[in-house]
Amino acid sequence: MPLNLFGKKGSKGIDYKARLEHKLYLARENPEPVFDLSDCDLKTVPSGIYSLCRVFRKEALYLQENHLSSLAGGGSLNDLTLLQILDLHSNSFVHLPNEIGCLKNLRVLNLSSNQLKLLPDSIGQLERLHILNASSNHLKALPKSMGNLRRLKQLDLRNNKHLQQLPASLAQANSLSELMLDHDRFTHPPANVVEQGVVAIMQFLAEELGVEYSSPSELRAESPEQLRPDSVMDWEEKDRSFQEQKQQELLSLERDMEEHQKKELQLQTVRKSNTGRLLEDLIEQQNRLESEIHRIQQDREVERLKLINHLQEVEKTADSMISQLMALNASRDSKQLQQLLEMEQQEEQQLLNIAQAQYQSYQRKDVINAMEALLEEECLREKKLREYEEGRAEVTRTLLSQQMESDRQLEEMLNVQGQVQTQLVGRLQKDEELQRAAVGALLERSDARCWSLVHQVAIVESQLAALTAVEMERRKLEMSEQMMELSEKRVVLSALLMDLLAQQAERRQQLLNTLTEMERRRWVEEEAENQDGDFWLRQYQRLLDSRPTNLMELERTLDPLLANHLVLAGVIHCLPFLARWLGSTEDLQNITEDKLREAGVTLHENRAAILQAIKLYLEEQEIASRKLQEEAETPRPGSAVQPSAPPADDEGGGVSTMPTAECVVCMDDKCEVIFVPCGHMCTCIKCAELVQECPMCRSQIERKIRAILP
Repeated sequence: MPLNLFGKKGSKGIDYKARLEHKLYLARENPEPVFDLSDCDLKTVPSGIYSLCRVFRKEALYLQENHLSSLAGGGSLNDLTLLQILDLHSNSFVHLPNEIGCLKNLRVLNLSSNQLKLLPDSIGQLERLHILNASSNHLKALPKSMGNLRRLKQLDLRNNKHLQQLPASLAQANSLSELMLDHDRFTHPPANVVEQGVVAIMQFLAEELGVEYSSPSELRAESPEQLRPDSVMDWEEKDRSFQEQKQQELLSLERDMEEHQKKELQLQTVRKSNTGRLLEDLIEQQNRLESEIHRIQQDREVERLKLINHLQEVEKTADSMISQLMALNASRDSKQLQQLLEMEQQEEQQLLNIAQAQYQSYQRKDVINAMEALLEEECLREKKLREYEEGRAEVTRTLLSQQMESDRQLEEMLNVQGQVQTQLVGRLQKDEELQRAAVGALLERSDARCWSLVHQVAIVESQLAALTAVEMERRKLEMSEQMMELSEKRVVLSALLMDLLAQQAERRQQLLNTLTEMERRRWVEEEAENQDGDFWLRQYQRLLDSRPTNLMELERTLDPLLANHLVLAGVIHCLPFLARWLGSTEDLQNITEDKLREAGVTLHENRAAILQAIKLYLEEQEIASRKLQEEAETPRPGSAVQPSAPPADDEGGGVSTMPTAECVVCMDDKCEVIFVPCGHMCTCIKCAELVQECPMCRSQIERKIRAILP
């Protein structure tokens, strides 16, 4: 059989797996001793191939035109002892295993078109090898054991760029009749010797080795029985007969397959009608699913764009609020703060004087009512006492024996009454401490400065929560832009939060000093006027009466967005003077500077700041209502139903519109703790107690602040 020494088929669109299965099937079913696995796109030899060759007594194994780089994987090479032909050309072999010497009956070995650099020494053990094709490789030298191939007839070493010498031991291969070399590349033997042919080359090597060379014809004449082939025909004729027999069997197999296909065709025609309808239904369902998936993808893309726009608006709002808070904090100096404190004290004193006057009038009425009630109780007591005396005299006359028992019970009642009186005195002292604490809490809630600090702290905490939520959303969307800028904003806000908390603690201490001063005055007033011990109740009533009537509802009805603007303008302490106009938007639109002056706002700067804050608030309300109307009129893409618009507060940019994110540790509760100095608000209260580093930025935690968002 002529050998195909070069090239690959390389066809596209071939099912190599089916081809391999078909060839494995033929190798098992075909009695011919040929195992053909050529051109199956193999990277390794399939497992169990060598044992199949031994079981089915195969004499030829074709593995050419694959991507093999090793003979491992097919089993043990000892199972190939019956093999006579091994074709490995057009693969990726770099070296051959030493176990190749186990193929004692091998006659033809084709190694062309590989990447071999050396041949193993065990190749000299192939004593029956007739043909060795090692062309188109990267051989640098031949092993000395090549001289042991006494039956080698044909050796092809062409297209080996680095091969320049032949070993002298090759002269011992007396049967070599064809030696194919590149004449212009060899240095040993020289080029002039190579050009003369194989006889001249073998004589040159024999002289160098010191032996006498005998040509193949002489050897055949001397010992024809020793050099003749083991079989009647040589390997080419035998292989040709194998090939012809293989083709005949393939033709018969194809005829059987055609008959089988005709039978299957009749069955398939029956199936096609049902299969066609099923395919049409599947195609229709697939089209519906694809259209639905396309619509869902469009909806998700729209939602994603809305989320990105919302995040950008929140960032812009946070930037503006941070700049305004920083400007307000930088412009506030000690002189203005002192003036503000003095004005607050004067206003508080005025409110206390008014409340005291009202309290005295109410106290006089209460005293008169108490006196009337006391007189009625005395009259009733005297009446009961007379009745008791009369009854006692009658009982004394009739039941003298029971008098002593009654006296004893009366004595026990007096003892119990003394114990109850002692308990009431202790409870009264404790209640006095509670009364003092209640007066302090009401004083803090009524203080405008505390109001301002609480709202400023709430705004900073809300902005930190918003920035943390934005950063978490950006990480989910893999948006790493402006992360450094967000980090700087968080650090600035955390420093501002620490400053506000310090101011809040300082103001609380001032209020405690006020309570201490009130207690000192209490003792002076009680010693001078001989008053009873209801001092803290009277102070609580004064503070409660001094507050404006509508201010008590202000905490529940005040719009957080308006409170934010007043805080940013630095006039939140003036909020009690604005209580009468906070009922509706129309009242806010009619506020003028004269009305503010009449209400008690004396400084021109405060009046201007209040008007500017109200103006910004009304503009944002108008923008929010307009955007709400536009979204309500805009239909949803791909649907005839118009979606409901989000609440107006969500478009207004207030701090309460941004929801707090889930805890990044437990993923259950909401984030409620701010870490200082990084400013991240990313854990709940329980998880915050367990961590010492920020879970998001891994920075060391210096302080943990629980955030209470408005």
